[in-house]
Amino acid sequence: MYLLLGLLLLALGFILLMRGWFYFYRKIMIAAIEYVGENHEKTTITLKPGEHVTIRLHGKTTIMTTGVNSWISVKYKGIKQKIYKVRLINYDGEVELINESKVFTVNVIILKEYHN
Repeated sequence: MYLLLGLLLLALGFILLMRGWFYFYRKIMIAAIEYVGENHEKTTITLKPGEHVTIRLHGKTTIMTTGVNSWISVKYKGIKQKIYKVRLINYDGEVELINESKVFTVNVIILKEYHN
């Protein structure tokens, strides 16, 4: 009886935790997309394992990652940072995107503020 009640409470807690996670994850992603403004330029890059790419940024930028392993490293201003899923940057200059995974491919979606 107590075991069943304990399992029920554990399952209910897990369901509430996952629901909260999905709710806030969605809010964070919507805010990240809105950060660059209504008119934005979208670029998609596929980084193979161990690959790195240098891109030029100008103004507000959102970097979003998708894939099995959504961790990538971003190097700008001489500083290397690990990011997971999303990173908001307001920077003018060169940025290096690095997939440090030895196994998994990562898709990177870059939303740049549109300049005329």
